[in-house]
Amino acid sequence: MTAVYRAWALATAGRDAVLVTRFNLLHQYLAQLAPDLTESVVVTTFERWIRDFWRAHFRADPPRADHDERSYDWIEMQRGCILRNVRATTHLVIDEGQNLPLGFFHLCRVLGVDVTVFADEYQRIGDEQSSLSEMQRSLATETEPLVLPENHRNSREIAMLAAEFRTDNREDIPLPARVGRTPVVMRIPSLAHLASGVSLYFNAHRDWTIGIICRSTFLVRDIQSRLTSVGLADQTQAYVHSDRHRNTIDFSARPIKIVSTASMKGLEFDSVFVPDLDAYAEDPTNVDARLRLLSLCTRAREDLHLAHRGPQEPAILSTVPDSLLDRHGG
Repeated sequence: MTAVYRAWALATAGRDAVLVTRFNLLHQYLAQLAPDLTESVVVTTFERWIRDFWRAHFRADPPRADHDERSYDWIEMQRGCILRNVRATTHLVIDEGQNLPLGFFHLCRVLGVDVTVFADEYQRIGDEQSSLSEMQRSLATETEPLVLPENHRNSREIAMLAAEFRTDNREDIPLPARVGRTPVVMRIPSLAHLASGVSLYFNAHRDWTIGIICRSTFLVRDIQSRLTSVGLADQTQAYVHSDRHRNTIDFSARPIKIVSTASMKGLEFDSVFVPDLDAYAEDPTNVDARLRLLSLCTRAREDLHLAHRGPQEPAILSTVPDSLLDRHGG
């Protein structure tokens, strides 16, 4: 939300401000979150901005890397802009900047574009990540990052659990003042059992938004089907980027949203259910695995429910004390 206010302030001051995100669902979320603020701001994804900018100046699609057609050839793009003396007057406000490739920040420097980056290098869910120091070097900025230390999203209990998955000194992290319920981990006999539980929970918390975050898009569809079978079809929306029937979400309607971990970045819900904790069976000392759990936990504002079907909790929870996690063996 801070990125939205920054873009709005720039636009109000007469700047050509563009709010950029990495993920399509976050783009939808921000555009709908505060329409009064974003009506004067272009909200787009990183991919769309690159494509539209390149087509406008070069009348072609941006060049792709030979080794990976999903990646851009950043060196060739920088070379083309230098040779043609291409510049940009837009002010880019980038949300979740840690999820953008370094080549993009190098290109921004070549274009002379003004940039405001909001980033948290501990909120990682993918392989292509940029650290704060790397972004600073790429943009050739000499100023130190402005730190926003306060957590206004999560309850104190959720923030304390999330801190268990950090890889730095946890003692330096200021905790929220808002007190809530202890996060729950539970063993469930089946996904049908979970769907019934979500139905009961929804009926007891009709004013809350509920996020169900799945590791795979297959499970996203499966959970949607199961919630339909318990009478929640009119309360549920599912997001799958590659599915034309599920690639948009109206955040003002249907309070239950089912998304994948690949699409969860930047989103937040009053309550979060993770139905497939068994899928997080990576090495518990792996940095990416731990930060993925951190991102997962911090999607929840008030309640967090982790569910597994196997006989044991995943090893990544083994060091979490009972004081931070309400355990139900099923």
